[in-house]
Amino acid sequence: MESLDPAAIQALAALGPVVLWLMAVGFFSPPVISVIQQTRWSARRQSIVAFLFYVVVATVTAYLMGIFTNVGIVVSILVIFITAGNSYKLLWKPTGVAPAIEAATPIGDKQGKHEA
Repeated sequence: MESLDPAAIQALAALGPVVLWLMAVGFFSPPVISVIQQTRWSARRQSIVAFLFYVVVATVTAYLMGIFTNVGIVVSILVIFITAGNSYKLLWKPTGVAPAIEAATPIGDKQGKHEA
């Protein structure tokens, strides 16, 4: 991985605050999604929940950033989805953070509860 040289920093700054904000939202989305998702869910269900989460977050972010148009929403979804997917695959999953959050936050888990 290359270090951030002045040209790379300048290129990031040229993206503008909206795209940088979208990237930040995407980067920190996987731990939030991990609170909702459950390790016992199928990969398909986890993917659907994640995608719906990204659509909602991107739409809200587009609205808050003043780019609430069809194109703005699509760009927001793509930037957040790509950033979140990469940060999950390269950071949150390998370090065990996302799986630990999923395991620590069981939603609707009936295991260990007595049935009436």
